[in-house]
Amino acid sequence: MRLQVVVHCLLNPHTRLKGIRPPIFNPEPPLIQLPCPEAGYLGLDRWAVTKNQIDIPNYRRYCREVFEHQVDLIEQFAQKGFAIEIVGVADSPSCGIESTTSGYEGGKIKPEIHEHIRGMGVFMEEIEKELVLRGVAFRFVEAKRVE
Repeated sequence: MRLQVVVHCLLNPHTRLKGIRPPIFNPEPPLIQLPCPEAGYLGLDRWAVTKNQIDIPNYRRYCREVFEHQVDLIEQFAQKGFAIEIVGVADSPSCGIESTTSGYEGGKIKPEIHEHIRGMGVFMEEIEKELVLRGVAFRFVEAKRVE
């Protein structure tokens, strides 16, 4: 049997950045909903950020702390024979698996250009490290954005 471990916004689109439509996602129980590290760390009224802006020790530590609440359960499901599938979301600085963001140099608020690049978001990197450390077999799946 498969257990889907799903990023928060795929089940609760109200935690997504304002103005970004959620990907189409059809959850298949059983599943575990991960917390949204960006909403928890920056709030619901946050501005868009890129990976290079949040790739700092304190945010990585926060991501590890919020994942700590689910990883023991995920490990137990794996030990019971469940195939673990981590479902992220494309182009996210935190939850991207194949694609994330880069850009913004900081400073005074002004229109900024950013780009979508190949790579993994900060939260997914921390999840991967912890599951590998525990010897939990898993695979990543990325929900694609809706234009």
